[in-house]
Amino acid sequence: MRRIAVVLVLLLAATVWPVAGGLARRSATKQAAEGLRADFNNDGFADLAVGVAGENLGAIGNGGAVNVLYGTASGLTGAGSQLFTQDTGVPGAAELGDGFGDALAVGDFDGDGFADLAVGVSLEDVGAVVDAGAVNVLYGSAGGLTGAGSQLFTQDSPGVVSRTEPHDDFGDVLGAGDFDGDGFADLAVGVRREDVGATAGAGAVNVLYGTAAGLTGAGGQFFTQDSPGVPGVVEPDDEFGVAVGAGDFDGDRFVDLAVGAPGEDFGANDRGGAVNVLSGSAGGLTGIGSQLFTQDSPGVPGAAEFGDNLGMAFAVGDFDGDRFVDLAVGSAEDVGAAEDAGAVNTLRGSAEGLTGIGSQLFTQNSPGVPGVAEPGDAFGVFALTAGDFDNDSFADLAVGVGEQLGDIAGAGAVNVLPGSAGGLTGAGSQLFTQDSPGVLDSAEFRDGFGIALAAGAFGDDGFVDLAVGVLGETVGSFEFAGAVNVLPGSAGGLTGIGSQLFTQDTPGVPDSVEFDDFLGEALAAFGP
Repeated sequence: MRRIAVVLVLLLAATVWPVAGGLARRSATKQAAEGLRADFNNDGFADLAVGVAGENLGAIGNGGAVNVLYGTASGLTGAGSQLFTQDTGVPGAAELGDGFGDALAVGDFDGDGFADLAVGVSLEDVGAVVDAGAVNVLYGSAGGLTGAGSQLFTQDSPGVVSRTEPHDDFGDVLGAGDFDGDGFADLAVGVRREDVGATAGAGAVNVLYGTAAGLTGAGGQFFTQDSPGVPGVVEPDDEFGVAVGAGDFDGDRFVDLAVGAPGEDFGANDRGGAVNVLSGSAGGLTGIGSQLFTQDSPGVPGAAEFGDNLGMAFAVGDFDGDRFVDLAVGSAEDVGAAEDAGAVNTLRGSAEGLTGIGSQLFTQNSPGVPGVAEPGDAFGVFALTAGDFDNDSFADLAVGVGEQLGDIAGAGAVNVLPGSAGGLTGAGSQLFTQDSPGVLDSAEFRDGFGIALAAGAFGDDGFVDLAVGVLGETVGSFEFAGAVNVLPGSAGGLTGIGSQLFTQDTPGVPDSVEFDDFLGEALAAFGP
């Protein structure tokens, strides 16, 4: 599949994670930190969905799959885990290069108390339309996720606005939230390569609404930067929709949607990047009252610069405990002479919505943050997620980093910034790699530890844990088979003690490790 090929080529050539503008970023799981656990069987423990977009299905290369690991009192387990493909009773058919599982989102779309799973199939061919993209939806039940009653949506589905076009990548990014406040989770679908009129690659977001019967295209919406009230103007390669983040930023009980447009230009500052925010309402998302943030917005630290790509990744959480949800935004910021070292801006929630006032900027050179900003680290570019790992009522932020460890290029790391009454802070922050005490396996060339992240309370100890995707993990002799590390939460924050490692060779986990499976490319454990 095209996206994984790009990631692989850059890992081989540059030995760091891909950063360049215009590339398909590896989606972090940008789920809300506080909300519905991904409890597909409603047993009280969060479960974990793991994308395996490179899975070969017989002779069908990169058809893609999703493994589901279930939570128990003692944490995640391979026992009873599941494997879904488009050949397991799910609508559609597994085809060469579909990449089923390259994006994931959790939400209770039918309001029955069981969490459901949306699965991106962004390289799905729709008839003769190559790589138009699609989304499958699997519904939860007492027995866990099931293909029974599952759905397939494309831009040609009834009610879904726009139409399928080659290389749109519909479903490359997914985010769930109750945008109209009716008690059913809705689904935002990024279409980052959508052409808007004659403007190539401007990008768009489709919205599907939840009902008692599940998601529906009826009443669906379509947003671009030319939609009424939405700030900005559609331009070539803006890639509006490359990231989405759902959260109630203004506390009005309607979930709002942040949309990344990393290709946004500012004069000579090509691909400086921007964040649009669409407001939730009783009628659903709306451009009325929507916002636009850049690093030139009042109060936002930093400055819009060439190639910053602000808006590549999001995480949503109440970092300062004021009951307004905040937004963390990743960018490929240069830090001094360190090109593409990466940075994270935070925008604070308020009764008026997100604001640059009091916002923050973090890099690996920020006081207290472990590590050093280095060229190509991509701190925060591909993976951000929020969770209260120490159970102190402040959401904390996990940040994926394409860290080189000694001479081990592309090994990867995760920084964790604690929340506090003053917001996120470097004080007491942590750095984890596969060489950290207790963390299973070891740091290796091109592992990409931290390329995807998901927070979830997988056990019954009252702490939120962190799942870490390691899509480049070699398992035995199988390169890029992929793995998932799980770091437990504790009163002292995340810890390697008691951590777990899952691959497709773990007891109970369906299928088996193979070359280039890329297990862990996408993760989902929380929803709205």
